[in-house]
Amino acid sequence: MQINTHGSRTLSVPTAFKTADKIMEFQQSTLTPESFVSGDACRVSANASMMDVFRKTADGDYHFVLVEDDNGVPIGIVSADDVMRHVTNPSGSEFHRWLEMPVEAVLQSRIRIPDEAAPQDLDSGDCTRVTHDGHVLGVMTRRDVLLSWRSVQQTLRESRRDIVTDLPNRSSFDHHLKVECSRANRDGHSVAIVFVDLDYFKQINDQYGHAAGDSALKVVGGLLRETLRSYDMVARYGGDEFAIVCCGCGVDEIDVVLRRIRNGVMSQQQTRIDRHKLPSISVGAAVQHYVSDNFSSVQLIEAADECLYAAKRSGRNCAWKVELSAGQSGKPVLVPDSPSPSPLHQPAVALAR
Repeated sequence: MQINTHGSRTLSVPTAFKTADKIMEFQQSTLTPESFVSGDACRVSANASMMDVFRKTADGDYHFVLVEDDNGVPIGIVSADDVMRHVTNPSGSEFHRWLEMPVEAVLQSRIRIPDEAAPQDLDSGDCTRVTHDGHVLGVMTRRDVLLSWRSVQQTLRESRRDIVTDLPNRSSFDHHLKVECSRANRDGHSVAIVFVDLDYFKQINDQYGHAAGDSALKVVGGLLRETLRSYDMVARYGGDEFAIVCCGCGVDEIDVVLRRIRNGVMSQQQTRIDRHKLPSISVGAAVQHYVSDNFSSVQLIEAADECLYAAKRSGRNCAWKVELSAGQSGKPVLVPDSPSPSPLHQPAVALAR
């Protein structure tokens, strides 16, 4: 499809939105459809591995590619930069894990096609090409606006992040959990949710102010991100609560994750932040070892919530977990901050004579 420009008129941006006399230009144009092409070069399946998408974007003509679901419906757009950042930064086992991940797991935002068909007025030909300081913003038709993805990508990305901690927000978490549950069902591995709650957080806000509370959230959020693997999602779930999605944990392996989380925060608890010490944390985790076709992530969230409440009822500043398998509901148990010594490695004790 070609866009032919016939004439233009220039509109100065209002002073309040003007930067160094940059202007917007509107050009009367015509969209000219040409022959159909397959589109294979600019689209990928949501289940395509990051390695496959990396090859396509590295060798192809398109910097952005459309991501489609199993029915061929577009659900998002991914850039070559996003793919490159994920497959080149990690090292060791994390690098190989990223290469095997489906591209859907890294979508910054999702496209939702409205139930009601979009107006089909592009065939009429007439449109208006909009540029700002020489950069194309989009194309306006009589009943729609087709925006440049580059121009809105950062805005969409920011809408999926928490403004205080710069971590993914609740909406991002919900989407990522759904993707990981589908992948766990397909590949036969486990999926886990970990909830982390700052103990007595309200007292920090009441005594030192909300700025101090925000500082505590930032520090804990940063510690969680540093502690976990690059492909584990850490999100701010709401209020003083963080949520984590971990995949591929074997039986009792979530214990290592919980200890790492708690030890990471405890190591910084003597550090003063805005006149107060970093609060302790309560942790609740649920692991689903077999994800069936009819599995609901709501069940996993409720199980992790129950473990978090168990941690609070037992005095806070501790971690509880539950491990679930096919058709079986486990019992929440306390996870000690230090693993129990193996019977084969007990310290030598001198016997009394």
